Amino acid sequence: MIKWRGASFQDRSFRTEDLCGAMLDDCQFERCDFASTRWTEAALRDCSFSACAFRGTDLSGIDASACSFLNCDFRGATALLGGVLRECRMTGSSFAEADLPGLEIAGGDWSLTSLAGLDLRQRHLGALRLREADLARCNLTKADLRGADLRQALLAGAKLRGADLRGANLEGVDLSGLDLHGVRLDLDGAAALARSLGAILD
Repeated sequence: MIKWRGASFQDRSFRTEDLCGAMLDDCQFERCDFASTRWTEAALRDCSFSACAFRGTDLSGIDASACSFLNCDFRGATALLGGVLRECRMTGSSFAEADLPGLEIAGGDWSLTSLAGLDLRQRHLGALRLREADLARCNLTKADLRGADLRQALLAGAKLRGADLRGANLEGVDLSGLDLHGVRLDLDGAAALARSLGAILD
């Protein structure tokens, strides 16, 4: 079983590594290739991944805390059987065609991420930083987005029926044309909705 502390890697392929149960603490990875690897029961603490490829990776069972995944490619990644990303920074990463029904997203900074088309129904995404994130065509039905930072996020074609947006920052978000049946808003959210529909608030 892999146990690394304070290790640093650049331009390395880990495709043949068995990362199940790996224990990584304060490690740094730059432009590394983790495509098609499995992270079952892996524990990551304070690790940094920059411009790394996780295409087709199985994240089921991963436990990552306070890690950074900056501009990483998670295209086609899966997490069907649990796993948690706790207070991680995911800025600029892409999750195109990913399938993550079992992955818990517990806080963190997901600004500028591409989550377009993901199924995030009934997910707890409260207090998550999603500034300028691409949430186009996402299924956010009954999602808990209380207190989330959604400034300038793209929600075109997203499904929001029954979502809870109380306390969310909706500055610059275009909510026009969306099905908002059952969506819960506070006064600030209602004002943001009115502005997105062209209303002038005095």
